[in-house]
Amino acid sequence: MSPDRALLTFRVGDRRLAVAAADVTEVVRPPPVTRVPHAPAAVAGVTSLRGQVLPVVALDSLLDVPGGDAAGRRLVVLSGTPPLGLAVDEVTGLADGYAEPGALLLTDEGEARILALDTMLEAAFAGLSRSRARTGGGQGGAAPEASSAAAELALLGFELAGQPYALPLEQAREVLALPPEISALPRTDGAMLGVTTLRGALLPLVSTAVLLGLPPQPPGPGSRVIVAVLGDALIGLVVDRLTSILRAPPDALGPVPRVLNRAAGEAQVDSMLRLPGGRLVSVLTPERLFREASVAQILEDGRRAKAMEATTEGAVPTAVRKLLIFTLGDEAYGLPIEQVEEVAPMPDTLSRLPRAPAYVLGVMALRGAVIPVIAQRQRFGVEAAAPAGRPRVVVCRLGDLVAGFAVDAVTEILEVREELLGKAPELAGSGQVFDRVVRLDDKGRVLLVVDPQALLERAEADLIADLVREASAGP
Repeated sequence: MSPDRALLTFRVGDRRLAVAAADVTEVVRPPPVTRVPHAPAAVAGVTSLRGQVLPVVALDSLLDVPGGDAAGRRLVVLSGTPPLGLAVDEVTGLADGYAEPGALLLTDEGEARILALDTMLEAAFAGLSRSRARTGGGQGGAAPEASSAAAELALLGFELAGQPYALPLEQAREVLALPPEISALPRTDGAMLGVTTLRGALLPLVSTAVLLGLPPQPPGPGSRVIVAVLGDALIGLVVDRLTSILRAPPDALGPVPRVLNRAAGEAQVDSMLRLPGGRLVSVLTPERLFREASVAQILEDGRRAKAMEATTEGAVPTAVRKLLIFTLGDEAYGLPIEQVEEVAPMPDTLSRLPRAPAYVLGVMALRGAVIPVIAQRQRFGVEAAAPAGRPRVVVCRLGDLVAGFAVDAVTEILEVREELLGKAPELAGSGQVFDRVVRLDDKGRVLLVVDPQALLERAEADLIADLVREASAGP
């Protein structure tokens, strides 16, 4: 059989089809596919294959035929810019024949019928927004945001034994789920839980509760590891659960009552954060979590590890970005943490806005500001049942406008290397809401990164801003 006259044949539902084998780069079992909200039905999602992010087209939806059994499904990867994955029910083999590049042959009706795949894709994706350059205009420039952020404290809130605590956000490198396996170390005290690995390096895990002299509790399903920075060293602080990102003016910090630092633990509370309504949060810093001798040893270990990395052949500095990870239904999404004002629990009640779109749940008061709360489940078309527990509101500032996005949960802060961030495929489009993707591992998992400005534009930012001004002005 001549390579120019080879067809790859496959089945979708009860339809038999083929494409030119020369157009096919590989056939694989479908890796995990990340659903793309707002995308047409023919887009199954995006996946990562051989280090490249590619859109996946559901041929059963594109051809409007019932899909078959998922057990034998395959992904037929077609060459092109960008490459494209066709989700099919079964690959049946090779046949002798000819097909033009970009053509799909329908072979189940006695004679081959040519379907223009490129034309079908263009028609299916005609309503998608394409990439466009953003200018500095619109809802304000970067300078006001930078000056506003510089004037405020940013802290990562968490809970220990039912009490609220916080850590300066710049000292929290990332937040991870508690690893399933922790290697215990001999001859260590009760605060040292063991070590785990983080991107090839050892990360010591310590019980923050024990450091504070609180009763030790076994880690639960909601436990998280805050990777804290102490000099050049990293330490994993195990906490009961992540609660919020807090922002407050510097004068909201106050001294610590002496009684709080007379517990049996070696850690000391650095300061107290006063929140509206009289709530108090104990603020910790990594350098005051350990005794002076322990801090000196940790700093020395960090300097030694950094020196070893610097002398490693070919070692170069790696740029990293921090992403806040939130969930909606079964999917997780990322949000650049520098664009997050804070994360707050969903209030028990929201003030409804007259004439507001259905996806605007209402407004909430936060530190003297009236903030619209947008239902991201509705915006992203999430059908899965909401999990137990109170939803979270991720508050973002975009120029002069502040908006809250209601999400199911905030699970972690993820630090990713710049080289793992890529441009979201245009074919997978999401109305420009997702501008980048992250390849999480070599198993094809992809994390969609939200562009907050585009997200708010889709929610008709100008209309929301007018409604908020009306609500703030009162009768």
